[in-house]
Amino acid sequence: ASELPAGSTIVEIGCYGGLSTSYLAAGIKGKPGSKIIAMDPFNSDIDKQAELTDGCVALDDKPTKALVASRMQQRGYSDFVELVEGYSQNIAKNWNHSIDFLWIDGNHEQAYQDYIDFKPFLKKNARVAVHDAHPRYGYEAVVRDVRKIFANDNEWRDLEQVKSIITAVRR
Repeated sequence: ASELPAGSTIVEIGCYGGLSTSYLAAGIKGKPGSKIIAMDPFNSDIDKQAELTDGCVALDDKPTKALVASRMQQRGYSDFVELVEGYSQNIAKNWNHSIDFLWIDGNHEQAYQDYIDFKPFLKKNARVAVHDAHPRYGYEAVVRDVRKIFANDNEWRDLEQVKSIITAVRR
């Protein structure tokens, strides 16, 4: 995030309590016109979340959107972090923002689908990063999806792994 130019848009799929959101925000703080759009169902519609869950995140006491918004405000990030409550696949249907950095860390059963849903909005040289994706540190479904996302060498450059994150830059 810190390498992005001013005016960049970061999209975060799966915000949960806002930890990754805070790290991304720290990277773009002070870059005029930059913003983060972080989406998560937060603590809404827990029954539906229970049906869709990948079992990786506890739904008991799941953070609220208001709690995460308060955390962003306390850290001085609320002016450029927008929290969107909902499911990524539903949000994607009405999406109209270009994306400089796509951070995928939502439902571990649909990382590839999240990528496909937002791929049309990726700018040239956009970074895509997927959490829980390394074969040793991640989840099998995410590892499988990451192999599909980054399968075409002609589409990507600077492929790298940092702990459980796999990331590359779109050509």
